[in-house]
Amino acid sequence: KISFFNNTTLCTVIYADFTDRTLRAKNFTDNIIKTAFGNNKSPKWEDFQNFLFERCIPKERAGIREYLEAIDVSEYNPIEIIKRTAGRMAEDAQWIRMETIR
Repeated sequence: KISFFNNTTLCTVIYADFTDRTLRAKNFTDNIIKTAFGNNKSPKWEDFQNFLFERCIPKERAGIREYLEAIDVSEYNPIEIIKRTAGRMAEDAQWIRMETIR
């Protein structure tokens, strides 16, 4: 379960099944700019992967190795990066909370 917030406002909840690569998303705001997938009401796994990459430092960024070491991630992996950084970016007030559901 991935909860996507803007400041303290819950905007989107995503249920992602990494086994069969399926997902469901539910928006809690009408402001599409604040939602995880914008106007896309039926996101696919590729859309989810793109969303994760967008919430991480770019893989090509200078100093990426040092950054990964600083957050204790051994290789570029968006899920692991988001677990450490909550998907926070300098450009906005959005962030992610990840929970494992069994």
